[in-house]
Amino acid sequence: MDHRTLLTEIGGVPFIDEAFKPKALLTAVALVRRSAEPTAFPALGAYLDPENAKSIFDRHATSKVSDVAWEELGAAEAEDVAHATGLVVGSMPAWQGLFTLPKRYRRMPTSTSSTSVLVPQTIYLGPGAFRDEETLRETLIHEHAHIWLNFIAEVYDLQVPDAPNDYVLPSGTSGKTYRGVMFAAHFAAAAASALRRRHLDGETHVRERLHYLTGYLDGCLTAMDERPYGSPAGDLVKHTLAGRLDDLTRHFHDPAIPGGHLAR
Repeated sequence: MDHRTLLTEIGGVPFIDEAFKPKALLTAVALVRRSAEPTAFPALGAYLDPENAKSIFDRHATSKVSDVAWEELGAAEAEDVAHATGLVVGSMPAWQGLFTLPKRYRRMPTSTSSTSVLVPQTIYLGPGAFRDEETLRETLIHEHAHIWLNFIAEVYDLQVPDAPNDYVLPSGTSGKTYRGVMFAAHFAAAAASALRRRHLDGETHVRERLHYLTGYLDGCLTAMDERPYGSPAGDLVKHTLAGRLDDLTRHFHDPAIPGGHLAR
């Protein structure tokens, strides 16, 4: 299938489109991985196991990654993750399938969190992620958003081959690819969508962070518009993210507007 058919078949962009179908994208990813090694595993679903996927990536990826130091989550940390996940999904029930994909958590000694396309479906959580409940909730949305957008990128890359790698994120982080800016935009859109729902439900304390994430999304989209190196699939994703920015901007003009077509 072509890029447009893919986005239609999976129902759009994860965390943004209400019609998104997690199982459809997982199937597409499993088929791509099986095409790399048709006889590696007897069942299609086995290609979605994080360790199996990592073994395929190790053998076929053109670049290699050095794994960070890690250990298993402690019992208390695992409980915190489960609780925070429950809060996210409780507020955004349509995201249930986005948080129940095959994945693994790992504890790293520093920083807040990380994922890598070369270590599929693996979320590294550092001490910063456990600073407080709000941080952990946003961190989990952040890294799950990266995993799901990585899935789309496995099927169709989001940037053209000659895209530069000197973009600067609104946070000031430099040396990013066009794809990296899109991933940052997607995270901001997802996290802001969750906060917007909570703000509409009366949690007024989230408004400041919601305003920041909306501005961050705007900055990412501006950077991509100024130097557009998106692939056809990337352009479709960017268009969807721009639509979400419009939704979020309207929210600040009239905080009492109903949720409308936002993912809920």
